[in-house]
Amino acid sequence: MNNAGQIHASMIEETSLEQAKEIFETNFWGIVRLTNAVLPIMRQQRSGHIINMSSVAGLIGAPGEGFYSASKFALEGYSEALSVELDPFNIQVSLVEPGYFKTNFNLTMLQPTKISSDYDNVRDVIISSVQGAIAQGDNPDKVAQAVFRIASSSSPRLRYRVGYEAQWLPRLRAILLDKLFRFGARKRLNLP
Repeated sequence: MNNAGQIHASMIEETSLEQAKEIFETNFWGIVRLTNAVLPIMRQQRSGHIINMSSVAGLIGAPGEGFYSASKFALEGYSEALSVELDPFNIQVSLVEPGYFKTNFNLTMLQPTKISSDYDNVRDVIISSVQGAIAQGDNPDKVAQAVFRIASSSSPRLRYRVGYEAQWLPRLRAILLDKLFRFGARKRLNLP
């Protein structure tokens, strides 16, 4: 179970390349390194199950968390390709894609490295909206229970969406025109 995460609360333009790399180091490259460490053993025993913690932000770009989203999008593509490559060795790969849950994840958000006053109102609204969504989120035990069910499954799927937002946001994204979805996303985040 690869469950590491680093989040930021900054517009893409306000995020330094160093900070963006730090986010990718944790959210993507850390998982790649750990997976590479266990794969020789799993291939030798011709069995195993790798579970990667993704996010609904890996399916839909999250404003104010652009590099977090990008790292989770990368994890989605990596895990999907890995699952096909490992099929001949009876090694399963699963992604857990949670929405917002009541955790302390937002307390460790990286702050902007270069602040632009043009983004002040938008940034503050997004941070407030994310903190509110986390505060109103489901009990994180649901994610733990889902991981247990996934790990116990004899034929696990690649993707598991956990939580309210994770269920309906990707569905809306698939059926709505971009302009309409973006309007709804701005409204949900209380953006002008």
